[in-house]
Amino acid sequence: MFRLKLLLLLPPLLQAGVSSAHDHHDELREQFRSALLQATPLSHEQKTAFSAYPLYPYLEYQQINSRIDSASAEQLQAFIDANADTPLAGRLLFAWARSSGEKKDWPAFSQAWQQIQRPDTRLQCLHASYLLDTQQQQDAWEAARTLWTVGHSQPDECDPVFSQWLKSSHFSQQDALNRHLAALMRGRPGLATYAARFITQSELQQQAKLARSLYDNPEQLTQQPQLLSPETPHADQMLVLAVNRLARQDLEQAIRLWVRERDRLQVPAEQYDSVSRRLGVLMAKRFPAETDPLLASLDPEHKLADLSGWRVRLALVRQDWAEALSLIEKLDEAERHTDRWRYWKAIALEQLGKPGREALLRDLATERSFYGFMAAQMLDTPYQLNDTPLVQSTDAKQQLAQLPAFVRIRELLALERYYDARSEWNLAISHMKPEQIHAAAHLAREWGWYDQGIRGAISSQRWNDMQLRFPNPLPELFEQHAQNRAIDPAWAVAIARQESAFWMQARSHAGALGLMQLMPATARATAKRHAIPLPRLSLLSEPDTNIRLGTAYLSEMAERFNGNLAYASAAYNAGPYRVSQWLDARGDLPLDIWIETIPFDETRNYVQNVLAFRVIYERLAQRPVTLFSPQEFNMLALYQQNDG
Repeated sequence: MFRLKLLLLLPPLLQAGVSSAHDHHDELREQFRSALLQATPLSHEQKTAFSAYPLYPYLEYQQINSRIDSASAEQLQAFIDANADTPLAGRLLFAWARSSGEKKDWPAFSQAWQQIQRPDTRLQCLHASYLLDTQQQQDAWEAARTLWTVGHSQPDECDPVFSQWLKSSHFSQQDALNRHLAALMRGRPGLATYAARFITQSELQQQAKLARSLYDNPEQLTQQPQLLSPETPHADQMLVLAVNRLARQDLEQAIRLWVRERDRLQVPAEQYDSVSRRLGVLMAKRFPAETDPLLASLDPEHKLADLSGWRVRLALVRQDWAEALSLIEKLDEAERHTDRWRYWKAIALEQLGKPGREALLRDLATERSFYGFMAAQMLDTPYQLNDTPLVQSTDAKQQLAQLPAFVRIRELLALERYYDARSEWNLAISHMKPEQIHAAAHLAREWGWYDQGIRGAISSQRWNDMQLRFPNPLPELFEQHAQNRAIDPAWAVAIARQESAFWMQARSHAGALGLMQLMPATARATAKRHAIPLPRLSLLSEPDTNIRLGTAYLSEMAERFNGNLAYASAAYNAGPYRVSQWLDARGDLPLDIWIETIPFDETRNYVQNVLAFRVIYERLAQRPVTLFSPQEFNMLALYQQNDG
């Protein structure tokens, strides 16, 4: 998020004060920054000065956490009780439990443990040691079994209880076989080998060897079904193991094996559906020439929505409108009535010369969605935003702003401590009604915390509050840099809305940074090509640099794909080389079918959202807009077919 103005972020009661009060508060804020960096205890004078500062509990937390090994249980509990309405209580509880557990101070550990609602694995391991050391052996062994019998390595904190459990009479070779199987299922053959060392019984050894053989050579089961029978222990797991491994080598053969054996080997319903769905969708996304019988064999009764949807998509790729319509009618009622399948039903009806297309499109055109906007453009009717703004008194929001949690949140935002601010927010709204969360989201928006305002709209399920869900905090920058690159500013805004929800500090798991989520390598290369200064990557957290680079890269995608915003948006998300591959393979498809059959679910949703968001932003600005350009519109299935 762009740097917030400090004056705006002063707590409401302080805003009413005079300039000297502002100066004093700014001075406290700077002293707070300094105090967080110092390792020495606060002096009495500092404590007195900070006592009225909203974030004083954060200083107290740092102080007590820094000496947690020497703090008494009474001191720790007193802090937790006094700050139960802040995230700091939970943080200190975890730290206290870890510290006391590592020291084997079991009375203190027990006191902390009893207050923790969702312990992590490390704490669960320490708890198992606590049970063992406090003579609660049966519970300790059960905890050890649960922690050990998994398909991955566990934290070092588990080692003490594991070492004793493995030597005890409560550990069984069946436990070892279970971990062996779990490790193979997770693709951890080294861990499976380790677990197999504990198996000495001949019968269990044979089971372990069979599982490993199927892992190493899964195709043998296709020729030797007798390797597994309903009486074989863990037959269902071994079948899943073999099928998953075989799917890496020969997906079609894996599907045939799965269909042949899943009933015979009595696979449980949940796994039955899960594996069938995954194999079918994997196959469909490869767009093979002949798949219908194979996919139908996976789900003959059309119970799996994801797979059924892909069977419709494959019919669309073939432009087999009769088959597409038939498959749509077989979807369950809820799925059949989504915007997506109502749209494709309307197109199929039109292509088949059957009545009902216009009524479907007219109903669909009332929706604020990608499909609703397509329908509206086809009917040449206005795009409907269905905007329902918040109606609430200013007094109600001011009262909310003066709650201690929101006073702290606002000050944390001023200090750019976004993780802490979000933790405070999550705890504060956990006890609120939807209408209160909705009001809090508007408060966040007024403070410039736009991404949290958007999340608040989602949390309160206020989908029709357009002001909250679609802010545009930097219109001048988007306008300037987009126009400099000869691209549509609303398209750039829509990209930023989808990428980061306008959180400047956003960082993806892949490492993309800032408002428009630029990968470092892409940012550097774009900066070099366009002579944009980028001396350090930290500048990607500044709005001007990020938008300047993002719009420059967007302009490259638009040029590469001849101004087609669907292709260019897909390239921004999935990369231009991958989109070029998709176009080489299926570029002759009508544009709406091409979008519908993008094999990456994330990219398909991304493209549809970006195109729809662009319309929403233009409508909110009361500017004329169409979802598709005339050229793009003529590429839709309905018009290509009619023109042919």
